Amino acid sequence: MVSLYRKKSPVTGKYLPSYYCFFRVPDGNGGVRQIHRSTKQRTKGDAEKAARKFEEGALREAGAGNEMSAAILGKLKEAGELAMRSRLNPAHARRIIGEIMGLQREGESLAEFTVRGWVEDWIKEKEGTTAPTTVQFYRATTNLFLDFLGAKADSHLEAVTTRDIRDFRDSLRARGRAAKTANHKLKALRSLFGDAVKQSALLQNPALAIKALAETDSVAREPFTREEVAKLVKAATSEDWRGVILLGAFAGLRLGDAAALKAGNVDTGKCLIRFTPSKTRRKGTVVEIPMHSELVAFFNRNKPSPFAATPLSPSLVEFKTGCRGGLSEQFREIMEAAKIDRFLTRSTKDGAARDTAKRSFHSLRHTFTTWLASASVPEEVRRKMTGHTSTASHQKYTHHELKTLKGAVEKLPGLDGKKKRERGR
Repeated sequence: MVSLYRKKSPVTGKYLPSYYCFFRVPDGNGGVRQIHRSTKQRTKGDAEKAARKFEEGALREAGAGNEMSAAILGKLKEAGELAMRSRLNPAHARRIIGEIMGLQREGESLAEFTVRGWVEDWIKEKEGTTAPTTVQFYRATTNLFLDFLGAKADSHLEAVTTRDIRDFRDSLRARGRAAKTANHKLKALRSLFGDAVKQSALLQNPALAIKALAETDSVAREPFTREEVAKLVKAATSEDWRGVILLGAFAGLRLGDAAALKAGNVDTGKCLIRFTPSKTRRKGTVVEIPMHSELVAFFNRNKPSPFAATPLSPSLVEFKTGCRGGLSEQFREIMEAAKIDRFLTRSTKDGAARDTAKRSFHSLRHTFTTWLASASVPEEVRRKMTGHTSTASHQKYTHHELKTLKGAVEKLPGLDGKKKRERGR
């Protein structure tokens, strides 16, 4: 957009008769530069004509003088003129931006998406770049969100508001979902709409303004005792399940990772388990865990196949973790058979009852880190074996047994410098 102005004489202080103009053109490096020129015209109308010719010539030299650029420039000029007349309101701005985005680019129009259409496109893209378990979570979350939106799910992507996101989050809590679960799903929606912004399918992310809920209702996991682990192994319904339970208790593996291990992940010669956790597969993190004698004995009884790609637990590998009849549900049945308390607690919110268990297969991972800590294994070594990247994430897995803590306290000297046992003599 061209602007006209007049200069004052440095001698007389009066305006010079000719008009000057300035305008902006691309600088070739992703930015813009200003050009100032004299029109050599004394009337404003003639000066405007001359200035437009200067601008068109400068744009052509900068490589921006094609038909597409002219069309976009025309829309920007329209916005500028509306602004000068104080008539540029949000409705006009959205219309003009939409028209610019709808202009053909290299013979193709920029894609327009409904909410449902964008979700389908986004999930399809994630299938090739994200771990299968994460894709499964994304699909479940977006399906819930589309159901919540109802008819609005088939509206333009821009129709989704911050209020919609907040109401969806609150609806999860009203149905008894934990704050941690609601926050996890909110994070997925931030990614969904954030990618839409990055790909110019949306102007702004409606989920960014929603704050995470305070996770005061989260339940800390409780580890199993050695006696309880023995009961679980005894109550296991198959050798495959016995091996998976031992991998959880003596190697700290998550349920999905333990069930998915292949023969090539176990080195019986070096007594080593080597694998990439599904949670960090995208980063390529490889975890190596020395085998406990219980695992060595198990694999001596159940020799892994000589073929590296053969599953270690063929009867379990086809099951998903969280669905009905899945691995988590099967483990709950093993706990019931072993008569081990899951420590269920029931909470009610807005009329919806919710059961929460402090004990699950994941408690075996807590058990493993607890045993390591009780044996005075340094934290950096524990983190290396569990695959934790931060102290904060690791510490919530460590539950020192009361006996260990009591023994540690008894080792501390009192104010007189003597240990408790010495004072008791």
